[in-house]
Amino acid sequence: MALGAGCARAESGASSALDSQFLSAVHSQASDVGGYRSDVQLVRLGHAACDAFRSGASYQQLADRLVLLEGHNPLPSEDLGTVITAAVDTYCPQYRSKVQ
Repeated sequence: MALGAGCARAESGASSALDSQFLSAVHSQASDVGGYRSDVQLVRLGHAACDAFRSGASYQQLADRLVLLEGHNPLPSEDLGTVITAAVDTYCPQYRSKVQ
């Protein structure tokens, strides 16, 4: 039982480290992004980007989907591109060829 709890904590720590790496990349390249989205929302967008690539979406399809999902106040396109690139670099590097 204690082993399972330790594993869960270790996995959560790894997730937290990746999220911090992702957010650092996003904030350093898109300094205004905090005015549009919270860190929690950015992390969700990052994971959504990887999920879309896993489902076979192209970069353009992904960008179009994310704009639709965001509703009436979407991220500026430059910031959206930064989020997608940082997500791939951090969470799903196997899709790097889709953002080049």
